[in-house]
Amino acid sequence: MVYFLSHENKEVYSYVYRALDGDVSKIQAADLSRDVGIRIRPGYSYYGRPVEATYIPTTIELTGPKRPIPDIYDAFVLTVSAKVKDVIESLEPGVHQFFPIEYVWNDGSHAADRFWFVPCNRLDTVDRAKTTFEFRNVWFLDGSKNELVFNRSQIGNHHVWIDKFIVMPTPAISEALKAALDAAGITGAHYQHFPETD
Repeated sequence: MVYFLSHENKEVYSYVYRALDGDVSKIQAADLSRDVGIRIRPGYSYYGRPVEATYIPTTIELTGPKRPIPDIYDAFVLTVSAKVKDVIESLEPGVHQFFPIEYVWNDGSHAADRFWFVPCNRLDTVDRAKTTFEFRNVWFLDGSKNELVFNRSQIGNHHVWIDKFIVMPTPAISEALKAALDAAGITGAHYQHFPETD
């Protein structure tokens, strides 16, 4: 199986967050050159390429009641705890970017230490023969009953990646990484699973 990894939001309301430093609007991939996949544009979206660190915030303010912040939390991008970082690094050491950030409450008190997570594998991993979505230079996952199928040989030994042909800025992860995250008791993870073929 392949899984899309996202944040499972169990909060009652959608609370506001804001960067107290940096400039999120100026974040971009270090390499904006074209390839055959989704066009890489300036912005903090996931493209599977490293980003320039200059404008990444180091402090993000959270509103709402004080509450536990899960290991995987969505504020601009997926932010992850040291526990998640350690699990990912155990399978793919030195591949992805993790920029330290601090969450603070709107009264200035400490909420959590996390990492701004940037997946740095940009791959073509969808099995074109077995996927039933229409391919028009990219895969449009339109919510229909079509099937998205990944190809194990195209994934190779990767554990976190962005498929460069999928219009959806969500990291894909391997079954081995999901199992390791589950074994570590990671909180806040939501998984959407898809079949995988040889």
